[in-house]
Amino acid sequence: MRNIIPACLLMLSVAGFQASAEERLSDEFVSAQPRVQLYMAYAEYKMANYTLAHAMWQHIEGAGKSEALFNLGILYEQGKGVESNLTIARDYYLQAAEAGSRAGAYQVGLMALEHPELVAVETARHWLMVAALDGDEDAGRLLQSLTDDDAADSDPMLSVKRLLMRGENEQALTQLIHLSEQTPPNYAAMTELAWLYETGLAVERDLEKAAALFSRAAEAGNAKAQYALSVMYATAAGKAEDARLSQHWLSLSAAQGYKPAVAQLENN
Repeated sequence: MRNIIPACLLMLSVAGFQASAEERLSDEFVSAQPRVQLYMAYAEYKMANYTLAHAMWQHIEGAGKSEALFNLGILYEQGKGVESNLTIARDYYLQAAEAGSRAGAYQVGLMALEHPELVAVETARHWLMVAALDGDEDAGRLLQSLTDDDAADSDPMLSVKRLLMRGENEQALTQLIHLSEQTPPNYAAMTELAWLYETGLAVERDLEKAAALFSRAAEAGNAKAQYALSVMYATAAGKAEDARLSQHWLSLSAAQGYKPAVAQLENN
């Protein structure tokens, strides 16, 4: 069922990249618990230190492995700190799904929609079903869209994600701006737009604008934005460093069950 490159070959393809970056890992990071390591790596990613984030995610084992694999897939899909490579991205997403990542399962499904030459529909359906049965509503909707074009067309955020995966960034940006400015605003779209400004994908990187959008979405109750805002306050990337506010937004995000926030709060 799997169309996945063996892990040993995948590791060999990036071995040289890892060797130099691994030397930069701090003792604090290496000795930390996996969930803390995930937070530290995400913070580096937020500050556009993609090479270091890559090395950190490669190092994480145990309870943080599945999320680390998913994040490595994102780096290769978007070409952040590495050359864009959808085949390697797919393999990381599949490994993440096998390790229990709902997000990895979702990306496998998305790739089946946009790049059927890379992921068989049967493979995508399997992992989306696993995620949907685990309570992931987004995976359930994507599973339906694999056989129902109308379902895909009726989900504006799925449409945006498909545009980004195709590399049609300007169209995705236009759609996100429209959704963010409608009445009432689509705060999921606003959070995605903030992420684009934070990473510099489709737009010039602008941390101040990203912070403003994250703040609006966070105040409206978007858990993903609340977590992103917490990291900004913790790292002084986009916001002045403020441990109290970082903890405030982290707690609000965790209270809604946002998994990265829950994991970080447990390790605080």
